Amino acid sequence: MKNLKVASPRLSIGMVVVALICLLAGAVSAEPWKFALMGDCRGLKSGEGSKDGVRVSVLGPLAADAAKAGVNLVIFSGDLVNGGVSCGSLTTQLTAWKEAMAPIYDARIPVYPCRGNHETHQGGASGEALKAWRSFFPELPQNGPAGEEGLTYKVEYANATFIGFDQFIGVHSNGAGLIPGSRATKSGMMSPWVVGQVNAAKTPWLFVFGHEMAFPGHHTDCLADVPAERNALWDALGAKGGIYLSGHDHLYVRRTALDSAHRPVLELVLGCTGAPLYPYDDSLDPPTNNEPYVPTEQFINAKVQADGTKASKKNTHDYPQYFGYILVTIDGGKLTGEWRALTNYDLKNWSLEGAPKFETLDTFTLAR
Repeated sequence: MKNLKVASPRLSIGMVVVALICLLAGAVSAEPWKFALMGDCRGLKSGEGSKDGVRVSVLGPLAADAAKAGVNLVIFSGDLVNGGVSCGSLTTQLTAWKEAMAPIYDARIPVYPCRGNHETHQGGASGEALKAWRSFFPELPQNGPAGEEGLTYKVEYANATFIGFDQFIGVHSNGAGLIPGSRATKSGMMSPWVVGQVNAAKTPWLFVFGHEMAFPGHHTDCLADVPAERNALWDALGAKGGIYLSGHDHLYVRRTALDSAHRPVLELVLGCTGAPLYPYDDSLDPPTNNEPYVPTEQFINAKVQADGTKASKKNTHDYPQYFGYILVTIDGGKLTGEWRALTNYDLKNWSLEGAPKFETLDTFTLAR
């Protein structure tokens, strides 16, 4: 029997390039990858481990540990700096922040920050502070809604979508100050573009991040000030299995809240990258079980009020309060999260006791 010759199709250079791109994309999504969540590292002009409005004595070791862990990107949920004029111009303060983040930037790891309220102190949310922010971070995506370019944006990496949004440029307030047991009435903390992007997301993993939390913890100012906007986001995240990442409260909390369809949505509050630590005490939402938009805490690490003036919730496992960050590893359809606590930082002297020591004090997993 004669050997049969099968004609091979001729591949063009374009076809080869497309094939290689597809193979590389598949390899990226198939390999485990990591990201870090950080937020709130504001400090003083000098003293207490600070430089130019940044708690560099904490942020520097955290950045080095994240780089050593091999993160592929960093999400920073605002309040990078103090923002006050006493600490210098916003550009001067952001420069100090970037210097402390050198282990990340030197490793060419992309950083995706959003503005916190402290980045709006000089000249207001849409004045000089905004110009300084955009000038300092020209590399941020410009794919957000009109007027929020470089502030509200989307990033896709491997098998995940990240959507960051600015909560200050479009906000409208009734001007009333907060009083105990009430919230200010606001609107415009979140562009409708965000929910639209959540609904359109196709990746297995979806993260939305902003500065302020979805629910009160210590601060009462949060997305609960705009319940219609928050609830629309929560329902969209619930439908997609998405996760909300935030800061603003200077503590670490892992909690979930049901959406209107009783689907649990995870929120990770990480505001302990150097800013003075807060208690978890002022939650205004009623402790009602099985109700939508009411948080249930799985892990708390915060400042404990010793004077008895407030009913602080007790820290999980009675851990002392720590600075730290969250390390997330995604391996296909599995997510593993770790709260990496800096356990040998002296809070009285604002300094490390020897070489930085990190311990994983909370671990959680999710599956898709």
